[in-house]
Amino acid sequence: MLSFADQRSFSSAEDRFQHCAFCGRDLVILPNDRRGGACFDCLSLLGPDAVPCPECGYEIPGQRRAVGCGRCGWSPTRE
Repeated sequence: MLSFADQRSFSSAEDRFQHCAFCGRDLVILPNDRRGGACFDCLSLLGPDAVPCPECGYEIPGQRRAVGCGRCGWSPTRE
């Protein structure tokens, strides 16, 4: 098994410490962190972005994409 040291670093040491953009919790950030400023608890709430309904244009929340449009009743299973 090969083991390598993490060579990533910040340009300034103060960059390591931030706050969650959603709940304000203190965070320690790693270089190239992909959480978008969210703690792990809030990261699970971000989910996929909303998409417009292909029939009426109403914004369908990301977690409802598989269900369909709440306004006109369009469903991805009827295509």
